[in-house]
Amino acid sequence: MPVVSRDALVRAVQNVSSWGDTDVFPFPIENHVLHDKVDDVVALLEGVSNNFVADLARTGVSNYSTLAPVGYFGFRWATQIDPIWNVYLLALVLELAPDLEATRIPESEKKVFSYRFRPNTDDGSLFAAGAWRDFQTTTRELASASEFVVSLDIADFYARIYHHPLENALKRADRGGNVAFQIVRLLSTFSNNTSYGIPVGGPAARLLAEVVLNKVDHLLLVDEHLSTFCRYADDYRFFVPDMAEAHRVIAVLSEKLLRNEGLTIQKAKTRIMSSREYLAVLDPPNPEPGSAAAFLGLHIHYDPYSATAADDYERLKSQLGEFDVVGLLRTELNKGRVHAALVRRLVAAIQYMDETVQQQAILSLLENLETLAPVIPQVMLAVRACLEQLPSTFVAVVHAQLREIIRSGHYLAQIDLNLAYIVRALAVQHSTENEQLLIQLFEGPHGFGAGTAPNIQRDIMLILSRWGVTYWLSDQKNYIASAHPWVRRAFLIGSYTLRDEGEHWRNSAKAGFSDFDKIVHTWAADKRALPGWEVPV
Repeated sequence: MPVVSRDALVRAVQNVSSWGDTDVFPFPIENHVLHDKVDDVVALLEGVSNNFVADLARTGVSNYSTLAPVGYFGFRWATQIDPIWNVYLLALVLELAPDLEATRIPESEKKVFSYRFRPNTDDGSLFAAGAWRDFQTTTRELASASEFVVSLDIADFYARIYHHPLENALKRADRGGNVAFQIVRLLSTFSNNTSYGIPVGGPAARLLAEVVLNKVDHLLLVDEHLSTFCRYADDYRFFVPDMAEAHRVIAVLSEKLLRNEGLTIQKAKTRIMSSREYLAVLDPPNPEPGSAAAFLGLHIHYDPYSATAADDYERLKSQLGEFDVVGLLRTELNKGRVHAALVRRLVAAIQYMDETVQQQAILSLLENLETLAPVIPQVMLAVRACLEQLPSTFVAVVHAQLREIIRSGHYLAQIDLNLAYIVRALAVQHSTENEQLLIQLFEGPHGFGAGTAPNIQRDIMLILSRWGVTYWLSDQKNYIASAHPWVRRAFLIGSYTLRDEGEHWRNSAKAGFSDFDKIVHTWAADKRALPGWEVPV
């Protein structure tokens, strides 16, 4: 009997294919395969479930870790997990998720708000909606009834989570013990066989992080001096009557975290505020129409595949029409340091503006990249979305600026995560200049180090395949056997551009395809047979 149920496997595949594998890296092409080949992928994962140790040893795990910017000067370590193992990890966690959720402080207590497990079969989502808004509302109410608010968060939370106490917590929910074993075995593999750290950015990691803090949450709840608290992810808020109690909660939480989980409080972000100070930094409950605070409360989501897509689009445009998006963005840029959450939402809204507004906004964004340093990935996502619907002459102007950013060695493009998103923006339009730059960029180095980033190489391979750059693809055939598995998979998809030459290569190479590569092979063949199909990037 498989360790993981088919229901958990299907839910994991559907979640990743609909919502992505991470909120840090660009989505990999494998998400398309997951979406189109659910049954094949689930069958493969059922085999992994039955032969986990042997399959892990046989296939290995191809992850990629790099620095992800945090703010203007900080970084955190981020890992993009090999696509098939990422889905399997999520399925393992989903197998235990209902039981894990049942051990948490109930939502009705209004203590813990983040990532409450509430799966939605309609859209594949996993968590209760509106959790951040509920957290804000509750903390506002509690602050209004208190003298002081203590704000704390955990230092390097995901990177410092120890596997042993996590495994103990998982085993209490895992009656057979095999699910917990496989989860921890994968986490250890992802962290290069160290006993701590979980990957940032995916739903499995979010659920596991909540498991880690659950014990501390309950310890706080039973202490009458600490029980007036709220938590969202690794951010705690305590509501206390005086300064003495404020200092006490800092000390006690520090002790509980260190003794139980080996975690520490981030000193630089620990604050004791008066109730008035705290309420002043919260988003107002009834923001002025058209204001930045009102925009933060706007739900911006559009699904082009929805049955009501046309009506949804017009409704969203109407909502956005109540705001001066460009004006709000200009105000942020003039500050020197932007409100990251607000700017992420503002740039996401640009693609729903009129053509002239889009062009003005894009040029403004490119002129202020240093100011936008904390949100470069979101900026490039917005730029790409707009360029796909703007005139080719304007696209050429923007691409010239992006090429110069790369060629000049701009420090923002030296961060390979940023570079990955810039490369995706260049994919919109084929030009000789873009083609030459991407070919030169393929061999790196990418980022501040001397190495190449497999996600960037993968995307360049896909882009040049989409553009039909056969002279380069044909040459790459001579070296692809030693490339990273993600790059080899991209070449497999792109090999159809080489026609007979690509077919000969596939016939000679298919004996070495992994089980997942075989699914990708079938997927690519099916897609290539469709009229007008292009390699997605």
